[in-house]
Amino acid sequence: MTDKTLNLDGTLRLSLMGGQARAFLTESTRTVQDARSIHRLSRVATAALGRLLTGASMMGCMLKDERDSLTAYIKGGGPLGTVLAVARADGTVKGYVDNPDIEPPLRPDGKLDVGGAVGRDGQLTVIKDLGLKEPYIGRVNLRSGEIGEDLAMYFTASEQTPSLVSLGVLVGEDVVAAGGLIIQVMPECSEAALKSIEASAPMFMNISKTFAEYGLNGALEQLLGHLEPEIIATSRPAYRCDCTRERFERGLISLGRDELTTLIREDHGAEVNCHFCNRTYRFSEKQLRDLLERAQADA
Repeated sequence: MTDKTLNLDGTLRLSLMGGQARAFLTESTRTVQDARSIHRLSRVATAALGRLLTGASMMGCMLKDERDSLTAYIKGGGPLGTVLAVARADGTVKGYVDNPDIEPPLRPDGKLDVGGAVGRDGQLTVIKDLGLKEPYIGRVNLRSGEIGEDLAMYFTASEQTPSLVSLGVLVGEDVVAAGGLIIQVMPECSEAALKSIEASAPMFMNISKTFAEYGLNGALEQLLGHLEPEIIATSRPAYRCDCTRERFERGLISLGRDELTTLIREDHGAEVNCHFCNRTYRFSEKQLRDLLERAQADA
């Protein structure tokens, strides 16, 4: 699991330039390292899932109710398959990638080919469960497969909120550093303030290296110090799976009587694996019979 010497991750919710823009700045090194350890991710899978987890964590912090949740997933047609992250309003996340051991060649510049591994021929989908009858679902075509640009496109196209998104994961033998930044301009943002933000964009390109060198508070000063940041709230992102045996029992019951009967007669039990934490739940033949009785009672 995670190296105990790693500091706890943190998220800063910020007001910029007197409220003309807002920002979320997140250090997610420990979170991404946990994901890498749980799923035994390759370097490029670590970078891809780590970026999406980081972005989803900040998006989770935008939710208004602590019971709300958000799912973001990318199907880009690349060898990694689906990359998926689930976030809650406290910034905690979980996720997975279909093919965690994929390791394609490096790009000509020596960097990990995240866009190639994710693919560029597909969509980013965001589902918000806000406790309403139907969830909010937004989709955009992928722009680059590098995830940061794709999330920025989502905010602009689906939420009509012009946004700058920078996500980064620096991977060695372990996760050296990971983090992200989202800046969103408010309707009252002046032209001068907008130009200041746009002019700052090149500073955000190597954000993981900034976190590696300065940490969260230092990154705040290095990246946003000139934009008059004011800290509005703080939170602690973390990789956290909330699976329970009871949840998988309900899932087995939902299979119906015929499927449960088949599991009892042919397999004499069942093993169910959680995609998010790789924990295995085992059900004996007797336990399946008990679930079958519950399914019949509910019918």
